Amino acid sequence: MQENYEYAQKGLRILHPLLAGFVGMEMNNAYKAKWWDEVLYILNDHAEELPSYGDYAELVDSLDIANCIRVILREWKDIFKYELDKDAQTLLNELMGIRNTIAHIGQQDLPQPDAERYLDTMARLCEKLDHEGAQQIRALYNEIRHAEKAEADSSLSGPIPIEETLVDDTDMREGAVEDLMTLIRTKKIYKTKYTRKVTFDGKTEIYPVYRVRLDALYYNDQNDRIATWISRYRAEKGAGALSSLKSQEYNDVIENFIYESNPDSIKKTQKNIALVGQQQPGVILADGRIVDGNRRYTCLRRIQRESGEKQFFETVIMNADMNKDRKQIKLLELSIQHGEEEKVDYDMIDYAIGTYRDVVVTKLLTVQEYAASTNETVADVNKRIETAMLISEFLEYVKLPGQYHAARDYQVYSLFFEMLPLLSKMNGAEKDRLKKIAFNNVLLKAVPDQRIFIRDIKKLVKNGLSEDFFSEQDNINKQITEKFSGVTPSSKADLDKFAVDCGEIADDIRCSMERALIRTRTQQLVNRPSENLLKCKTLLTDIDPRLFSKLEEEEKKSLIAELEELSRIADSFRKILSGN
Repeated sequence: MQENYEYAQKGLRILHPLLAGFVGMEMNNAYKAKWWDEVLYILNDHAEELPSYGDYAELVDSLDIANCIRVILREWKDIFKYELDKDAQTLLNELMGIRNTIAHIGQQDLPQPDAERYLDTMARLCEKLDHEGAQQIRALYNEIRHAEKAEADSSLSGPIPIEETLVDDTDMREGAVEDLMTLIRTKKIYKTKYTRKVTFDGKTEIYPVYRVRLDALYYNDQNDRIATWISRYRAEKGAGALSSLKSQEYNDVIENFIYESNPDSIKKTQKNIALVGQQQPGVILADGRIVDGNRRYTCLRRIQRESGEKQFFETVIMNADMNKDRKQIKLLELSIQHGEEEKVDYDMIDYAIGTYRDVVVTKLLTVQEYAASTNETVADVNKRIETAMLISEFLEYVKLPGQYHAARDYQVYSLFFEMLPLLSKMNGAEKDRLKKIAFNNVLLKAVPDQRIFIRDIKKLVKNGLSEDFFSEQDNINKQITEKFSGVTPSSKADLDKFAVDCGEIADDIRCSMERALIRTRTQQLVNRPSENLLKCKTLLTDIDPRLFSKLEEEEKKSLIAELEELSRIADSFRKILSGN
């Protein structure tokens, strides 16, 4: 059987000539006869590895895979961004790391997951250059993966330490197993030769990876990605509705949340898993709760339904208890989802509410612990918490406390985040005025672009013209407060209806901002002459007179003529200002 290292080497041997040919062709198209001189200039730190001249084929052949990558990345803006999509940049950087790993691996073999990931990267990059070459690399990927599966399956014929009859196959509901380790080497779960490093409770260890049947697992309802979706479900169905569901129903509900949170991303990941399999093992607890891998699990469930074929989730199993080890489990989840190479693409409101919940509401983590786990600064975490607190205050104001899904529908994160610096410079009364103005503008949907809205307010404050605007808004706010006092909303739909009923007031709000901006522009026009004269004075005083002696006669005459013109302009302005 071939070693994993040999598969990766074969993949590089397929990709290398295609990449070198592509680099040679594009550089030749751009620089014609001077293309090799340009390559040597770009690779001046590696020029000793390359010939000074030669025919085209020899020069292309002299480019090893590392130098091909360097040329593309260093000439990206001028040449290669027009020939490759942005995703290629990421793949090229990954490929450089792969090349370095393989070049310095020594006598040891590559771990199975690494070899598969390397071949997948090569195939995806090669697809952008040559479809046939990509198919050859993909064939290597399938070969190595099937070889591993065959070995894993053959291990099932050995002694089985746990009787399969401990869990009846027909009675097994999703997430109903108390300890998955009792099922090892049954038809539900078996060990692979994969491993994954996991840091838990301050210790980093290498854990074995298992294949676990999907109906032994259940979603993590503490996942920050779906925080607002959970809040909506509880608002609509009742606080205990989710926990009262049977396992299958529970997983179906959460799956829908995860899919709806980013359908395009789920479809893309599902397509990739269907093509090449699960690339990154997840992390679960012994009772089947998924700590890392909810999206991959979602994709596998959808694949299983659509294909009718049994799917297995590849994962590490942690011997931890959600109640006893809640803090360490949360730190593990955060460090995986935010500290590794594939960042989670959270909706920022979900992310903010998750942070707020863990640090402020439950006090599960300190700000410092949260920042360390997500590889952020304490200041960044604090800003996100402050934004979440504004979101909570807004929901209280519109009489939907805790219904964070409503804030997600309004998409207020940018607005409130941009407000923070302005609020920090205001006293208590000023803060309350600004918040009420912002809340009412959102409630009545009077803000066409939230970021522009708050930046316009910053502009008014900076120019000392905010008081008239705030006074107008205060009068409008009284009307809104009076009308809203008789409203008892149960959902965002009720708020939307209120906004429609207040259409004329919303128009008044928008007109108030437009009038304020007109006043600002007028003031800027008034101030502009003095500002421009000040700039002219600064530029003139920056001239060093010692340079005059070094000028040619013609240059001196030209300079004198320009000074006389400036003098004439200054005299004309002086006469206008003096009334003559």
